[in-house]
Amino acid sequence: MSAPDAPPILAETDDVLAPTTVLSLVKTQVTSAPDAQAVRCGGASVTYGTVWQRSEELARTLVRLGVGQGRTVGLYAERSTDIVVMIIGVMRAGGVCVPLDVSYPEDRIRYMCDDAKVEVVVGHAEFFSRIGDFKPWAELGGVTIATRTDVNLLANAWTSAAETAELPELATDDLAYVVYTSGSTGRPKGVMYEHGNLANLIAWQIHDSRCTSTHRTAQFSPASFDIIFQETFTTLGSGGTLVCCSEDERLDPALLGDLIEREQINRIFMPFVAIQALARFAGNMTSRTHPLLEILTAGEQVQCGDRIREMFERLPDCRLVNQWGTTESHVSTRYSLPERVADWPALPPIGRPIAHTHIHVCDEHGGPVPHGEIGELWVAGAAVGRGYLGLPERTAANFLPDPCDAGTRAYRTGDLGRVNSQGELEFLGRKDTQVKVRGFRIELGEIETLLNSMPEIAEAAVVVIGSDDASERFLQAFVVPASPDLNRTEIAAALRKALPGYMVPSQIATVGSLPRTPSGKLDRLALVMAR
Repeated sequence: MSAPDAPPILAETDDVLAPTTVLSLVKTQVTSAPDAQAVRCGGASVTYGTVWQRSEELARTLVRLGVGQGRTVGLYAERSTDIVVMIIGVMRAGGVCVPLDVSYPEDRIRYMCDDAKVEVVVGHAEFFSRIGDFKPWAELGGVTIATRTDVNLLANAWTSAAETAELPELATDDLAYVVYTSGSTGRPKGVMYEHGNLANLIAWQIHDSRCTSTHRTAQFSPASFDIIFQETFTTLGSGGTLVCCSEDERLDPALLGDLIEREQINRIFMPFVAIQALARFAGNMTSRTHPLLEILTAGEQVQCGDRIREMFERLPDCRLVNQWGTTESHVSTRYSLPERVADWPALPPIGRPIAHTHIHVCDEHGGPVPHGEIGELWVAGAAVGRGYLGLPERTAANFLPDPCDAGTRAYRTGDLGRVNSQGELEFLGRKDTQVKVRGFRIELGEIETLLNSMPEIAEAAVVVIGSDDASERFLQAFVVPASPDLNRTEIAAALRKALPGYMVPSQIATVGSLPRTPSGKLDRLALVMAR
């Protein structure tokens, strides 16, 4: 590893102090305002005191069943008050949350349960037939606890602590959750995240957010993704109200807009494609009817096209926050776009690190490169999780010593970036999918921003087609028409007026919709394969 050539990009908020676990933040709110609304679902609300009492009942039952510190517990339920109770209850028992999406194929869910050694699942009983050899063991107010039929936990794991159902004291290095990300071998990888990692993120997010105890946050994320922990504990840790949306509302921007107005939602964490979809239905949105203060997005390049700008012009009290990170480091950086929408760059940077976290831009040998040069983004500090579950060699290859401090762990993300002239980080795509055509490095987001600004296009994506031979590679655009009048020749002509010739797609195909990953991100590989 070469000597450092440039200092890391440091956090600006290292004065934020994190508790040992996020549970203490929630308990503080329970103590101070037990009758305040904690969660709303389907128009009905549940108080902080009720959520805490229900989670304690679940936690003590799990402890009696043998669930203790480090034991994985599957969460298998639809978006609801129950899933909030389940997350808090499993953590209070000392268990490790393993979120399972009810929409996942059976084989994937069973693989995740086997890989994580899940022997107890809590959730909604109507879905349990899809997860193999589990059978109901107990029911607690709408939440069912199930165990594997071939595992007698009561006989094998009963302890003196379990006899009295005492809840354990948790440490920062205890595991909080395991979430699964796509694996390069075709099998998903379990990523381990500790209580200290999560507590640092949530304490920073509460400090950074505009929302307080008087505001409402949408529970938008699918239950199987790490964003659900950010939504839940940022809201409940600050005394706010979490509002569950239905799956229809999550997928239909018109219904989502109705929910924001009806429930007076102030904050929402959502992928950028969902923001794009919401912007197409934003013609009747105002700060009076849709009192949004923050929209936070992560996972994809933000593209500030005309529709996005127009929506935020209609919502002058709402800021757009671009967050970046990986499953292995959750949120690592943030950039709040300027107050004046007219000042927004077409492709915003990802900004600066969160508290107690720093970023290096490294060459292929792990040596930091000078500011302004492109390199791989390495995350170091409190945002970096423990590693991959059951994959020590993969963990050792990706979780390495900090290039500037061998005593600190870093995670090499595989994402490309650089430090701009303002000292902020720019995200430039994946290292293993770097876009280069005919010798030119191309930012696909720049092309997509133009396409998505055209009134005749509802959605657009651009991919590289062809072999590794640069002479055989070309750009192809996929567009979802907003009207039957879409003319591909005119679209190509408009692109040629705005872009260099090498950035104009060779082909433009119309499609009914763009494929998504389970988390709602654009699935570029599916576009390439379906061509």
